[in-house]
Amino acid sequence: MMNEKEKFVNELRKSLEQNTFVKLQFGKYRGDDRDFQKITVTKINVKEGERLSFNFKYTTKDIVKNFETQKGVSLSGEILGNDFLSGTLFTTENDFTLDHSRKRIPSLHKKKPTFRDKEPAVHNREKVRIADPSAEYFRLLGISTAEGTVRSGMYDKFRQVDKFIETMDSLFRSSGLNEKDEIRITDMGSGKSYLTFALYDHFLNKLNKKVTVTGIEKNSELAGLSNKISWECGYEGLVFKSGSIEEAELGGTDIAVALHACDTATDDAINKAVRAEASIIILAPCCQKYVRKKMRVPENLRGIFGHGIHEERLAVMLTDGLRALSLESKGYSVKIFEFISSEHTARNTMITAVKGNQNNNEAENEITQIRKEFSIDDFYLDKILNK
Repeated sequence: MMNEKEKFVNELRKSLEQNTFVKLQFGKYRGDDRDFQKITVTKINVKEGERLSFNFKYTTKDIVKNFETQKGVSLSGEILGNDFLSGTLFTTENDFTLDHSRKRIPSLHKKKPTFRDKEPAVHNREKVRIADPSAEYFRLLGISTAEGTVRSGMYDKFRQVDKFIETMDSLFRSSGLNEKDEIRITDMGSGKSYLTFALYDHFLNKLNKKVTVTGIEKNSELAGLSNKISWECGYEGLVFKSGSIEEAELGGTDIAVALHACDTATDDAINKAVRAEASIIILAPCCQKYVRKKMRVPENLRGIFGHGIHEERLAVMLTDGLRALSLESKGYSVKIFEFISSEHTARNTMITAVKGNQNNNEAENEITQIRKEFSIDDFYLDKILNK
């Protein structure tokens, strides 16, 4: 005789066989990951056939994994009663909820269906894209084909650009800048300029702003190539200059951007942006080496952070945490988050800062305490930002 959990899994299997399945949700998470929230399962169709798509929802990201139907059913049975104490199966005939007590004793409940119709089983639904892959500059930059589709080897890069523009759009619309007709943007370390072109296009053609975008790039050949493409696209307000971030002049920049500026180049970008009183600052740091060379792990933490890989990760968190506090001390409201899944890029931490009205003395005190705790006598950003 089947127990309550086996009955629930059997109803799941039956709903898939009889084509009455709508979706499956897991709740009451009891695992160790504080950022993990829930799992939602839907049915999709791919070239290989029907699959169960598991959406693992975290605080700042979603991870989707697809499984063959039987594997997905088995996985559902493994999840229930372990990391998740509750599961609700929605079908067009009935809803079934399996709850577990604290002692992991299951009880099954049945009620009238929430959904009378099935959700369509699709794969790769048309994504809402901010950036337009058919734009001429994407073709000239090698992101898209002549037909306007993203090249097979460039999807990750396009996804990064699209997500960045989405983030920028949200910040801009919620800031005081959206009332201005003319916007000045500086991209420090523009590189191959995929993002810089997309920024200009978005503000000019989507937000209908009179915009000036300046890309600062140390590699003069890249800067020259970007200027050539800008001219071919007829982008009069998009220019590229050859030079370092440390030497850049931002003037009256409204928005300052520095993505993947290596090590202290990110600090130079913060310094330039703060001194220019930029209203919005967006950073994606990488190669945070400076603080690791200067810090010393406290004795009471060496059992955890005494290993090389843990010390390296600690140094990254300290570096970006101190950067965030430094920006807060200058009156910025700061957020740090994973702006795109690590499957697209390992350099996926983003720091956003929006200018407020008053400096934050408490943040300054926190910086002092943290530096003392980790014996960081030499903090590069502090030296250049407060001299």
